[in-house]
Amino acid sequence: MTEQLKNVSAMNKLYIGNLPMEADEAAVRQLFAEHNLTVADISVKRGGYAFVDFPDQSAADRAIDKLHGYSYCGLPLIVEPSVANKKIVNAPNLQSVSATQLKETSTDSSTVGGAGGGWR
Repeated sequence: MTEQLKNVSAMNKLYIGNLPMEADEAAVRQLFAEHNLTVADISVKRGGYAFVDFPDQSAADRAIDKLHGYSYCGLPLIVEPSVANKKIVNAPNLQSVSATQLKETSTDSSTVGGAGGGWR
C-alpha cells in the first residue's frame, strides 16, 4: 500500500449524495477535476451516491465548500463528511441478539399487561 493511501483517514472521506443514477467513477472524477479538487480514491455506489477519499483534510474541506448544494445534472449535491466509521466506533454497547433470544423476549413481554390486544 502506498504511503499516500495509508495517510488517508476517515476524516478525509466524504459522502457525495444526490448523484444521478447513471453517474460512474469517470463522471464523478471529472466533476472534481472541473473544480480543481484533487482526490485519492472514488467509490461510486448504486443508488446515486459515492464516497470520495482526499489526500488531506484541507482538500476535503474545499470540496465541501465548492460542491455542497452545487447543481449537478439538475440535482443539488450533498457533500458531507462520511460518518460510517464513526458509527462503528461509537457503538460499544451494541450486542448481538439471536433469534431465540428475541423470541424469548417477545414471549415474556406478552404476559405483561393483561389481556390487551396485540399479536398472539
